[in-house]
Amino acid sequence: MKKHQIIIPILTLVLLLALTGMKDLSDPENQKKKYHYFEDPAVCSGCHWEKFETWSSSQHAKGFTGDFFQAQFYKDVLPSRGLDEKVAHVEEDCIGCHSPSAFLASDMIPDIKIPADNRWKPSKEARTLADRGIFCDFCHTLDRFENDPPFNHDYISHATEGIDPKRGDLEHPWSPHHETQMSELYEDVPICATCHNEQNPYGVWVKATHIEYSESVFADRGIPCQVCHMQPMGGKPAKMGFVRPHNTDHWFGGGFEGFVEGAAGVYIQEFPEELVPGQEVEFKIMVKTLATGHKFPTGSVEERDVWLHVSLHNEAGEEVLHIPVPPNPNDPNDRYFITSNARVAYPSHSTLSEAIERDGLIEGDRLYHSAFLDSEGEFTYAQWLCVEEIENRLDPLEERMENYRFTLPESMEKGKYYLNAQLNYRRMPDPLADYFEIDRRPVILVAKDERKVVLN
Repeated sequence: MKKHQIIIPILTLVLLLALTGMKDLSDPENQKKKYHYFEDPAVCSGCHWEKFETWSSSQHAKGFTGDFFQAQFYKDVLPSRGLDEKVAHVEEDCIGCHSPSAFLASDMIPDIKIPADNRWKPSKEARTLADRGIFCDFCHTLDRFENDPPFNHDYISHATEGIDPKRGDLEHPWSPHHETQMSELYEDVPICATCHNEQNPYGVWVKATHIEYSESVFADRGIPCQVCHMQPMGGKPAKMGFVRPHNTDHWFGGGFEGFVEGAAGVYIQEFPEELVPGQEVEFKIMVKTLATGHKFPTGSVEERDVWLHVSLHNEAGEEVLHIPVPPNPNDPNDRYFITSNARVAYPSHSTLSEAIERDGLIEGDRLYHSAFLDSEGEFTYAQWLCVEEIENRLDPLEERMENYRFTLPESMEKGKYYLNAQLNYRRMPDPLADYFEIDRRPVILVAKDERKVVLN
């Protein structure tokens, strides 16, 4: 009896699929899509010009053409595939998120048609190839995800050779070019999780932004990723549409100016107002995350650096004394969280590359980041080869207290000084950018605090 109860629904489903001509999208064969199944983003720009403009300078648009991705993918990822059978096909995980249409077309090592570029350009060479990165028609033809929560590019697309219905979060959408469908998929966080949760071949969560968010108070309060990263605004979604109170920006901002500025605060505590040369001084600095729905930093955490620089300045604003953070003897991993220029970092596996300077910063500052270790126990920037993560990143709304102790030099002149505590952010260490021969990433001021002190 139980067997019949199971067989009948299955037969019914098969019959329905046959009668309706529907395809089982969970079948891998139905997830093979040729490049031309997806429309050129330039076509979308005809009606959605404002969204196209913001998207074209976004990280999504340069998912494949970005200088760092291309340098790392072709210089380090591909040559490392012979190191271990676990990473023999690691290029698929890279392309699955950085160029979904290439992944769906089974083009796992795309030819470079145009030079590395940090802004998408609607040239003929970039219109139907991997160069599109994460683009309009890919996102707006998504059907669902294989896992809950999604991870490792487990998206399922309903793109076909024709002009497909485009899905979005607007009520009563309409277009003269394509059919439109309202979908709650675009109001929820799984659409972000499919690429912003990544487990590498060794079982390490090397990207876990969605997981971090799901464990935060922001998830409990029902504040999805889109509130910050696709900021709501009024206006027309398309030039022929009507003005809506709800519309969204498509820049998908993250670790740039306007996002990391003010993401955390620094607060000097217990610092005396008067000192004398030669005096030993103890004080505290509280670092508090204020506006991140995930850990800070997040994303490609092996590259992202947040660091606290503390120093004394004279009245002219010149730094006269750097104050390093005292090492923590109770933490065996503390060495990973104090800036160092020792040549102990490897761009790939330590058996495949030469060590470079780890940070390229003034030594002795408190560093908030993740240290990835390879199978030899060495620090690596190759997240696909990481077997262990050691991290001290800041949790959402966390208050972290740093204890400082230093001795004022006897030679310091009397007068007015200012204790300056400055929290900085950078998307990539300078030594790593130099190794890949790409532009160094700018340092962004996150927050600072200052106290006046008089030396008598």
